[in-house]
Amino acid sequence: MADPALGWSQDLQVTVRGSGVVAHAGMVLPRLLADRLGLTPELRAVVARAGFTPVRDRGRALVDTVCALVAGATCLSDVEALTRQEELFGPGGGASDTTILRVLGELAERLGDDGLPGRKLARALVGTRAAAWSHIVAGGGGVLPAVTVAGRPLVRPATAEGQAPRPVTVVRLDATIIDSATMKEGVTAHYKHGIGYHPLSARTSGTTWR
Repeated sequence: MADPALGWSQDLQVTVRGSGVVAHAGMVLPRLLADRLGLTPELRAVVARAGFTPVRDRGRALVDTVCALVAGATCLSDVEALTRQEELFGPGGGASDTTILRVLGELAERLGDDGLPGRKLARALVGTRAAAWSHIVAGGGGVLPAVTVAGRPLVRPATAEGQAPRPVTVVRLDATIIDSATMKEGVTAHYKHGIGYHPLSARTSGTTWR
């Protein structure tokens, strides 16, 4: 049985002209990517509750929220506005801001006390990332494709005769530095100058960090 939350793109066609011009077409690609990688049903399973069948598919609502952020949404009502067009996003369009708020609350219950994803959510995200990387590697002939610079693949020269040039892959990582202090006896202070560091204000809890 076909997944009803994924049926919106079944007969989807993209053209540069025609009478069926739609707004917010930029939402299509990330939404479609999430569906194809399995993120939409994975998120639905993460927040599912026994005996509760929501009117709005929870995986669809969560993916739409992420896609709306990618498209520049700054508040909950933007999610509904960006996915309202039924011709593009399916019957009923996107969820309302109140529904999105409830869905986000349900997702928050799957976070640990430290704010990190719980085990079920973490497994879903890892599985989706693995699926994405497998497609990337498959498209590169079994290796990660080289980054493109000025329209040409960036490669390192071969190190031996008959060897093919080695592709250069760039992986961008987003991270947040979390400052923490260790008050163990005998430990030498070694402050690493994190975000917002100023040499005249590097004093925390009575301990000077160098």
